[in-house]
Amino acid sequence: MSLDDSDELNYLCTKVKFIHKYMGKNNCTYEDAEREFHIWIEGLMDSRIELANKMLNARP
Repeated sequence: MSLDDSDELNYLCTKVKFIHKYMGKNNCTYEDAEREFHIWIEGLMDSRIELANKMLNARP
């Protein structure tokens, strides 16, 4: 298994866990839960990018 395969597998496992938990908690459709997952993952990526930019800009 390559690193890309491992990353993809981790992403899919995270997605399945999130959607399963979200659907159980909110009694909604798969489509609603998937939409929320994408909103959550985009926010997570944005915050990581922002943190990386702060670290780069803080260098002396």
